Amino acid sequence: MLSPEHYLDLAGGKFSQSSPADLSRLFAAIQRSPAKDHLVIHFHGGLVSRASAEGSAEGLLPCYTGAGTYPIFFFWRSDLWTTLSKNLSEIAQEPVFQRLVKRLLQLALSKLKDYAGAKSGGTLPLVSEGAMPDDPTALAEYAAAREPDSAKLEGANLSELQAEQAEIELQTDEVLQTESRAIAETAGLPAPDGHGTTRGAMGAPLAPRPTLMSPKVQEELAQEQSKPGAKSGFFAAITLAKHGVVILSRVIRRYSGRRDHGLYTTIVEEILRELYLDSIGALAWVLMKNDTRDAFGADAQIFGGTAFLAELKKWSRPGRRVTLVGHSTGAIYIANFLEHADALLDSAVKFDVVFLAPACSFEFMAAKLPVFEKRVNRLRLFGLKDERERGYWEVPVLYPASLLYLVSGLFEEPTVDMPIVGMQRYFSEVDPYTSPEIKAVTKYLRNKCVWSLAEGGAGLACGAGRHGGFDADPTTRESLKEFLRGSGGD
Repeated sequence: MLSPEHYLDLAGGKFSQSSPADLSRLFAAIQRSPAKDHLVIHFHGGLVSRASAEGSAEGLLPCYTGAGTYPIFFFWRSDLWTTLSKNLSEIAQEPVFQRLVKRLLQLALSKLKDYAGAKSGGTLPLVSEGAMPDDPTALAEYAAAREPDSAKLEGANLSELQAEQAEIELQTDEVLQTESRAIAETAGLPAPDGHGTTRGAMGAPLAPRPTLMSPKVQEELAQEQSKPGAKSGFFAAITLAKHGVVILSRVIRRYSGRRDHGLYTTIVEEILRELYLDSIGALAWVLMKNDTRDAFGADAQIFGGTAFLAELKKWSRPGRRVTLVGHSTGAIYIANFLEHADALLDSAVKFDVVFLAPACSFEFMAAKLPVFEKRVNRLRLFGLKDERERGYWEVPVLYPASLLYLVSGLFEEPTVDMPIVGMQRYFSEVDPYTSPEIKAVTKYLRNKCVWSLAEGGAGLACGAGRHGGFDADPTTRESLKEFLRGSGGD
């Protein structure tokens, strides 16, 4: 088990399982250590459990001590992922979600294929649904094999006629009628006949459906279905179809503006944003990022980050080194740490920084660049090449891309396709990724990035294949050792 002399345990930025006295004992242990002159402060990501963070720390401990450093791990109680992944997995099993993905994929392919060819504003020649598989993995592969050329789609949008056609296709879909009616029943409003069960599109008895759709959407379906004369699922399906057209329009606009994440993934993102927003963790993501800021509150007896910096100030002297390592949201923690360190420590104190798949936005990083330029001596960023970022299912059956794609496409509400520093795709320096913030950060990080799979020699190699795989990857660990020893490039 990891010794308390190697970690600080916080919750909401405040001391939790650790206390100010424990922190004093930690720094006393540093002074007794042969490695007292070089500290490594590791900030885990924002979507891991306490147990997972400790397990990762135990795996990294020999890596850091083997490089002649004294490691300290910030545990900050940020387990959003347990709840979020459970919700997303349940959404993936909902028949209404599965059917919407397939029908919207059919309609989107029809529109994008039509536009790239004839640029027609007339009705869509529908792609045959019969050729489309039902299995999500096979359906994603089907979509990938038919991925439209975004270079030919500038200015694409649904015409009024095509929007009407799409709405009719969705509201007359028998599966969507059945599922809409069942969800309406589950929402708690009585059916017109006063019975507790309802009948599907073909008249068969149908039990109510539990769903993770946002309560507002459920209420809309129920209100529509409760109207006098409502039967089967047609009335509720009318409401669902209107949402479907909104989703389809957004998908087309993202392709038009080259802000898509691939056809299947973009459709999933837009369905989640439109119908399941309360279940996808956007608010929790904001609160979690706030935890990294709140650790530096005014009272050092309460706030762990503030107390740690006070001890670091007493420890600091010429010749001593500090390396900050942050995985995913840990990079945001590092930025806040540096900002407060800049206000407290002597101007001569510099830090080395390692980012592992950083989840901070370019906008956030650009705002923090002055303190990075002032306080950071060396920096290395390890991330996934884009083909790896899009090459595995972060959420099986639901989302065929990495956690950073999920962050970019969903968590940074209301921004869609938020440029994230840990993603190679945003370093292209071509439209639409040419904002002043992206240019400034790209310039600062130029020649500091290692994109996996990389075999760049000492300190410049990485074998991680998933967003969560950097800590455990032996090749990345060897590169970390080289960086900590001061070798392996700038």
